[in-house]
Amino acid sequence: MTRSTISPSVFAPRACSTIVITCTVTVIGLAGCASSPPTQFYSLSAVAAQHSDASTSSTSSTSSTSSTSNGSDAMPLRVAAVHIPPSLDRREIVRLGAGDRLEISGEHRWGAPFDEMVQHVLTQDLVERLPSGDVVLPSGPAPKGTESVVVDLLQFQSDAGGAVVMQGSWSLLPPGQSSPTLVRDFRYEDSAGAQNFGDQAAAMSRLLGRLADDITRGASEKH
Repeated sequence: MTRSTISPSVFAPRACSTIVITCTVTVIGLAGCASSPPTQFYSLSAVAAQHSDASTSSTSSTSSTSSTSNGSDAMPLRVAAVHIPPSLDRREIVRLGAGDRLEISGEHRWGAPFDEMVQHVLTQDLVERLPSGDVVLPSGPAPKGTESVVVDLLQFQSDAGGAVVMQGSWSLLPPGQSSPTLVRDFRYEDSAGAQNFGDQAAAMSRLLGRLADDITRGASEKH
């Protein structure tokens, strides 16, 4: 009886080919991962007070009905809420491109929820501008008589030309009431040139500082 045998060399080329293909796919996969740019995180920051308001555009749409005339008797303030457009309610940094096109970066992100970051940085700006004890922190217990500042933003991003625009209104509400005693519309622009995302974040911080200047003046005039 004759036993047939198959030489191992018959299968060797196919096995080698399989190994080569597998290694090639693995190498391509690793190369793809290596080429992905790292995610960059950004934050807004408090800025010093601006004593000149020549470049600030803001109008008062509701006059004060107030009480005291001495600024030192002003009631404490708290930034109670910051409302932002749905298009900005994300961690990715947003820019306005040509033709009303939104550019949303997946690689450049805010380090915290955008509305909360704006609220906390604006609070820091007010702390640096108002007397000690006149600003209540967002999560802190509010003493009796604390007034609320509510900010509504319509726009707060870089436009197609590189300028950063912040537009909206802020309201001052007396303790325990929902009707404001003061409402001011504003539109600020920083045309220093947001050439990159770091520049954009810095320009946005400067505009928040200008908003804090406006709130400080408005609260002082009211009292």
